[in-house]
Amino acid sequence: MPPNKNSMSATAIEELIAQRVADALEDYEANRNSGNGNDNENGSHNSGSVGGRTLHTSHVCTYKEFLNCQPLNFKGIEGAVELAHWVEKMEFVLHISNCTFECQMKYATCTLLGGTLTWWNSHVGTVGHDATYGMPWKTLMKMMNEN
Repeated sequence: MPPNKNSMSATAIEELIAQRVADALEDYEANRNSGNGNDNENGSHNSGSVGGRTLHTSHVCTYKEFLNCQPLNFKGIEGAVELAHWVEKMEFVLHISNCTFECQMKYATCTLLGGTLTWWNSHVGTVGHDATYGMPWKTLMKMMNEN
């Protein structure tokens, strides 16, 4: 039987699926990092919508669970390569521990030591706890790359 002119090749279908998954993940991350649309009454991100599906997180990550994922400490004297390693590991730990947006800054900045901790505490003192702990992860990464 000749192929239907409206049928798609397996490669085209795989590419379409991959693009839809990438788009859904991008939307999910944008919503998760901005805190838009996923807050329930108590402020946690226990559910959200991705590609028409509802996602459920069974519980909010505790600080102990975060630490069990073995995040790296960062002193700020290690240089750009170690900063990149810290960022990569931190993003992995935040993801695998199901860390909510509200806890990401608090938990991640608890791994700062030495001069970087002093810099962070100065920033918190200047801007305030609510503003610093409410900012997106990407903002912290930009600030750390600039300093």
